[in-house]
Amino acid sequence: MMKAVLVFCEGRHDIVFAQRSLGALAGCKLVDRPIEKLPSPFGTNSVARKGLVARRFERRDLGSLRLRSAAHPPLPAFESMIEDAKRSVLFVMLRVHGSHNNAVVELLGELDTVVAEAVGTWDVSRYAAAFLFDANSGGLQAALDGFRKSYGSHFGDLSRAGHGSWTSTDTVPVGCFVFHRSKDDQTGTLEDHLAPMAEAAWPVRYTSATKFVNENRNPSHAVSRSRAERLKAIITAAGQLDHPGDPLSQVIGWKGLPQAQYENSRTSRSLVDFLVSIPWASEGELVAENPV
Repeated sequence: MMKAVLVFCEGRHDIVFAQRSLGALAGCKLVDRPIEKLPSPFGTNSVARKGLVARRFERRDLGSLRLRSAAHPPLPAFESMIEDAKRSVLFVMLRVHGSHNNAVVELLGELDTVVAEAVGTWDVSRYAAAFLFDANSGGLQAALDGFRKSYGSHFGDLSRAGHGSWTSTDTVPVGCFVFHRSKDDQTGTLEDHLAPMAEAAWPVRYTSATKFVNENRNPSHAVSRSRAERLKAIITAAGQLDHPGDPLSQVIGWKGLPQAQYENSRTSRSLVDFLVSIPWASEGELVAENPV
């Protein structure tokens, strides 16, 4: 039986970074199937019960939405699935886009409900939940404190939850990974690690992009709001020769930043080591018998 890891990320380029790291360092492959054929309970199961992904799309009241909202999936959004065939693990990548902890808890509750409808018939037998955050200017400890406060009511005691580690709670294994610059500087974002990867891949272009951004920005520009925004602009500009008009998620994606950069990244390695080190219980169903 397969196991699943729900990986909650802040944005699309965080998802791409995790996907590519898993591909480069754990041999994982993208699951490219229609929704109904995804492993259940995310897709339809053997007794034709509709999966969680389809249910989330169908339950929306489209008539009450603006066109722009209707064109996008509800948050947290299922973005992709990556399979680790060697470990029989499915990484389910979800985009949260900021602080939407209530919506995440609601989704986890929906998963519990779907599973209860057909216990023992699903392709996935157990699951874990991983959360990827940026430390930002508040730092690593503040990010961990926020994580514990946001999700302790659902998972139970998260007091022992730390960066890059897992906690076996009353429900399922839960883990947290916080992007920060270093052990000595525990502030920062994923972009602090993407920037040297892009610079190593495209040194001349990266230098030119840095000069362009720094010499043309002013305090009113969005790129001047933070170091992270500035790095996003530089990395994206450096990749435009190969991906004109594409966003950062494409620039660092499968046909963008070379795989060697992920293979050589210590942050990629740390993230993959975290994601594959889940303390699965020896037995058990998809959800615990007494979920909090």
